[in-house]
Amino acid sequence: MVFNFPEGQHWFAVRSKPKKERVAASTIAAQQRLEVFCPLIRFRRKTKRGAVWFQEAMFPGYFFVRFDMAEKKRAIAYSTGVLTIPLFNERYVPIPDEVIHSIRRDLDEDGSVDAAAPLEVGEETTILDGSMRGLKVTVIKVMPAEDRVAVLLEMLGTMVEAEFATHELERRNKLRLNTE
Repeated sequence: MVFNFPEGQHWFAVRSKPKKERVAASTIAAQQRLEVFCPLIRFRRKTKRGAVWFQEAMFPGYFFVRFDMAEKKRAIAYSTGVLTIPLFNERYVPIPDEVIHSIRRDLDEDGSVDAAAPLEVGEETTILDGSMRGLKVTVIKVMPAEDRVAVLLEMLGTMVEAEFATHELERRNKLRLNTE
């Protein structure tokens, strides 16, 4: 099979082994001295130790490398942690610089983004834990330094104010498109 490669350096998606995106990206950056981009997503997950922050690849199984396909294809394809450089319609398709720049614009300085947006006053949310699990509440005060919010909830026909840790409440996904 003969491939026509786009000339010059371009961004390409690279498929990694499962959960090895960061290892593969850092190996390529160090050994090949190429620009790599492996955006991450941060999220909290409940564990036996309590809520813990996790970081995973934003695009599971993929990261991006800027390189000249004609010169570096073999070196990239056989790097530690790499499965393949994906083909689309039997062609290597470069990713436009604008796409990479638009993803980078939404990331923090460390190359990651929180999966959920912070709660805001007036927002309706749901309690995730405890005896009031599933109850709909309205945020009335945000206390970011304490990672807590005050909410109004209905109890026995009366509106009552209560405080919850933010991880105990459902947060909307920051990365989903706003359909309103």
